[in-house]
Formats: sequence, C-alpha cells, structure tokens
Amino acid sequence: MNVSLAGLDVTLFQGIGPGALAFVVFAYFLGFFIRGAFGFGSNMPIVLMTTWVLSPHHAILLVTLTAIASQVALIPQGIRTADWQVARPLSFGIMVGIVVGTLIFIWLDANSLALVMGALVVFILLADRIKLLERLSHVVDMRGRAVNLVLAVVSATIGSISGGGTIYFLVVYLRRVCATPESLRGTNIAVSGIFVLGRLVAVTVAGLIDLALLVDALLLLPAVFFGIWCGTKLFRATSPARFYAALQVLLIAAAVAMIARAVADLV
Repeated sequence: MNVSLAGLDVTLFQGIGPGALAFVVFAYFLGFFIRGAFGFGSNMPIVLMTTWVLSPHHAILLVTLTAIASQVALIPQGIRTADWQVARPLSFGIMVGIVVGTLIFIWLDANSLALVMGALVVFILLADRIKLLERLSHVVDMRGRAVNLVLAVVSATIGSISGGGTIYFLVVYLRRVCATPESLRGTNIAVSGIFVLGRLVAVTVAGLIDLALLVDALLLLPAVFFGIWCGTKLFRATSPARFYAALQVLLIAAAVAMIARAVADLV
C-alpha cells in the first residue's frame, strides 16, 4: 500500500497485501493481549508471526516502536506496583546490552538475522521450560549483584537482536525478590519499559527509523491498546498459567519453522 505524506511517497507495511496485513494486525492484538496479562512477552510472538510476511529487520523495528505505545498504557500500573529497589539496579546492565545487541542487529543480514533470532528464541523458551535458571540458582546466588548485572546484559543483548525475550532471563530473579504477583507484574512492566525506551533511543541514533515505520506503528495502535485491555481483564479474572504454557510450545514451534526457512534460504 502506497500513500503520499508531506509530499513523499511512502510504502506502508512493505507493500504486503490485505490478507497479510490482517495477519499482522491479529499478531499485534495477540501479542499485546499477552503483555496485558503478564506485563511482558508481547514482542516475541509478534516478531515470530510477522516475519512470515515482513522482513526480519522491519518486523523487529516495528515492534520496537509499538512497544513504546504499550508502555504508555501500562506504565501507570507499573509505577504503582513495581518494586523499584529491584528494577533500578538492573538498568545499567540493560543499557549495556542494548548497545551490544543493536550493533549486532545492524551487522546481520536478513537471512542471518532470521536464523540467529530463531535460535535465540528456541534457547530462551527451552531454558524457561526446563527451569534452567532456577536449577542454576541452587549453585549460584541469583540475588548477587554481579550475577544480576550479567543477566541484565545478556537479556538486553538478546532482546535487542531478536526483538523479544528480555524478561525471560530475569524472571527467575524477579520471582524470588518480588513479594506478590502484583509486584512481580509491575516490576516486569517497569523493566520492560526501561528496555523499550533504551532500545528506541539506540535504533533512532543508529538511523534505523524512517517515516514508513512510524506510520505503520501508528496504524497498529488500535490493535495494541485493545489487546492490552483484553489481556488486563484476563489477568484480573483468572490465572493464565495454562495459557502461558501452551503459548511457549507454540512459540518454540514457530521459532523452529523460522530456523528451517532461514536455513533453506541460505542453502
């Protein structure tokens, strides 16, 4: 779809057709439904779904912009319920990881990015499924400053490359130090907000944001806010543990399919 804005011809959503565009809108509703329920986790399913119709770089940058909008809607809840004594010390490591991850993101070509992204997603989800960090917590003090700095750097680096997964490596630590489910969710929102704001600054300074991306993000905002609203209602009404477990299985399958496609394109 081509439009004229301020005298410039802009190709929206990389020129995909109506059916593919409807799929992108659904992916954003689903992803932000998840973020509304959990306080994090929207980017990964969105990127895995939309890279089937958009280029990997475009898909990741687009979700970066829309994640900012979601934080505007969620941040009041995060400010009220987050444990800032937990969230604040993680900020430095997150900023370092953003710089490292963004440099790698720029360096990778489309096929290589898809392959790396798929592998990272599979690793993140499998590590979460087998409780890797919880197992490590029996031999490593997860509350130690050095450990948490490393986790923050690794999480933000992976999130900057793959477009999602930042919280997955921190959630074991957050579960241990946040006193209530509401505090955990609020701290998730706060840490996610720190990441997406830092990521936005990094990709803007790198010159990766253009007018087409900005317009694409604006057009997706209704799906973003409606998904957040629906997800928040679910969080208040019931425990979404089974939904989350099923989602992990689906994301692993989607990531494996992405890896297979990337390998086939490289061969």
